[in-house]
Amino acid sequence: MDKKRIVILGGGYAGVHAAKVLHKAFKKLKDTVEVTLIDRHNYHTLMTELHEVAGNRVDESSVKISYNRIFAGTTVNVIRDEIKHIDFEKQVLEGIGATYAYDQLLIATGAEPTDFNIPGVKEHAFYLWSLEDALRIKRHIIDMVTAASYEKDAQKRREMLTFAVAGGGFTGVELVGELIEWLPILCKEHGVDFNEVKLMNVEALGNILNMLTDKPRQKAIEYMHKHGVEIKTNSLIINADENGFTIKDGTVVKTKTLVWTCGVRGTTFCHNLPLTDGKVQRKKVDEFMRSPDYKNVYLAGDGIWFMEDGKPVGQIVEAAEQTAATAAHGIIYNIKSELGLKVQEPAPFKSNFHGFMVSIGGRYAVSNTMGVVMYGFFAQAIKHMVNMYYQFGVCGVNGAWTYFKHEILNIKHRRS
Repeated sequence: MDKKRIVILGGGYAGVHAAKVLHKAFKKLKDTVEVTLIDRHNYHTLMTELHEVAGNRVDESSVKISYNRIFAGTTVNVIRDEIKHIDFEKQVLEGIGATYAYDQLLIATGAEPTDFNIPGVKEHAFYLWSLEDALRIKRHIIDMVTAASYEKDAQKRREMLTFAVAGGGFTGVELVGELIEWLPILCKEHGVDFNEVKLMNVEALGNILNMLTDKPRQKAIEYMHKHGVEIKTNSLIINADENGFTIKDGTVVKTKTLVWTCGVRGTTFCHNLPLTDGKVQRKKVDEFMRSPDYKNVYLAGDGIWFMEDGKPVGQIVEAAEQTAATAAHGIIYNIKSELGLKVQEPAPFKSNFHGFMVSIGGRYAVSNTMGVVMYGFFAQAIKHMVNMYYQFGVCGVNGAWTYFKHEILNIKHRRS
């Protein structure tokens, strides 16, 4: 009998979690069921920690975990390739290197930044949505401070030393937190007066960190203000160019650094697939994370559109893992049913989110987890513990220890 082929497309939080669940279900059926994960990289990226690379707190190796480490000792087959097309009728994925047939497919290709079609953003702003993005931001900031150390023209130096982060959500505030700590160090190294630096967080809505309750949000705002950050709310950016950006009220900000963290949408690849659309380039799924178009095609993570209690499921790590688990259990049910094996019917998706944690640099955080509000040292400690728990789940004790070394033992300039 031919093997039942399960293919997972994408090795982000959703793809990795689904692969782990599927391995556990089929590890005793490795001669009957084949689980394959396809990704264009050979490593899993810790997306929630990219701001630490951009802000030069940790090196790039700290946010990369090789799939070889993650799936060592498992039956999951990892293939590095970039898929260009999926033929859902023939049940084949067409990649640059080869084609891959499937019986059950899970699409977990994640998301990409969206510029909301605001003129100039795509051409002149930096995104923070990949390791390459983080490294590009890091190099640019070093270049700006270095150039400012030689620049004699006060206006040009002011523009070089103005750093604006657009977006008051997790990513934007966490990057601002890293710059709060790094810019004084960088300026000192290059002989630049830190008092000339201007750090801004620009948000179109009336407040930042809208996912938090009032107290932790206010603590975050107070911390940012204390460290000289200018928070501009109700400030919709309507245009950007090589010299800066313009806000809806007519304010023009001259800067050479605009980092755009104002939202994401489903990937263009997933958007172009002939599957039923939801909104913001995300694909519709039912309560089992299954596409309404094909009974053997599932989706999970940031690329899905599913309404729960009148709201779309959020694009956060817990949602990625929980939608992945729901999809994986649907696939398990399908395969075991076809093999005539006893199997429990899958349960429909029901979210169980524990809360939110936001680090503002390496020494301060705010959190609202399971109804408990914390800020400062304790919130940061909880965030480290959660991250260590994730790495332990992904690649065991070694993963947790590696995280501890990167985040605690090897940190310079007391940034922990």
